[in-house]
Amino acid sequence: MSQFDPKTIEEYQLILIKNPRSPVFAALAEAYRKMGLIEEALEVTTKGVKHNPEFVSGLVAHAKILLEMKDYSESLQVLKKAHSLKPENLLALKLLSHVYIKLKKYQKALLTYKKLLIFNPNDNEAIQFIAKWQFLESSEKQKFVTPTEESLDDWVEQLPSVDHALHIIDSFLNANDTESAETILRPALRVWRDQPDLKRRLALLKGLTPEAMERSESLAMKKKVIEIKKIFFQNWLQRVEQIKGVDPT
Repeated sequence: MSQFDPKTIEEYQLILIKNPRSPVFAALAEAYRKMGLIEEALEVTTKGVKHNPEFVSGLVAHAKILLEMKDYSESLQVLKKAHSLKPENLLALKLLSHVYIKLKKYQKALLTYKKLLIFNPNDNEAIQFIAKWQFLESSEKQKFVTPTEESLDDWVEQLPSVDHALHIIDSFLNANDTESAETILRPALRVWRDQPDLKRRLALLKGLTPEAMERSESLAMKKKVIEIKKIFFQNWLQRVEQIKGVDPT
């Protein structure tokens, strides 16, 4: 239920009619947003930030609406501006972290949450995210953010253990970033071929049970063996035909 009553909303509306440059647009837009009137809220903040380009609360209100509309790129730009104007604004920092996560920019989200803890050391959301994604701080992980196909296997081989690889994969899976999870899972399976936990993650990504995954891999291997035998016998028959065509005299 909205905390804004109709009388308060009407007062905000009248203020804006009298003075379109009033910063009250932020409060009115927030009321609209909580009532589910997203398009009306966006219209109010779009006009409001044009008249008040350095009003941080207005920029944050505008970014919240853009974030709710899944316009992450535009929300990011608005929040960056709000943060530059007032670095200690907790809501701007938290929303900025959320946007980075939506854009799968986990390193930037990690750094932003760390900034948030400077101003609010007890923020549980920031503490939990940092604990989970701290490995992104390592130089090896920085390489992984945009790995090349050639360097990926080498990078995985340098991980301390398969548990470390599983931790990274699970972090991506928990963030619903299946693409990044599979990107590291494939070379990990080449490094630790018989590791059942890795096979279970692959089965999860493919929507199969581990047993079905093993049957699929077994079938693929059988098909590969048959194909190799087929090529061998074709080459052997070709060689026999060539021998038959040779004149023994």
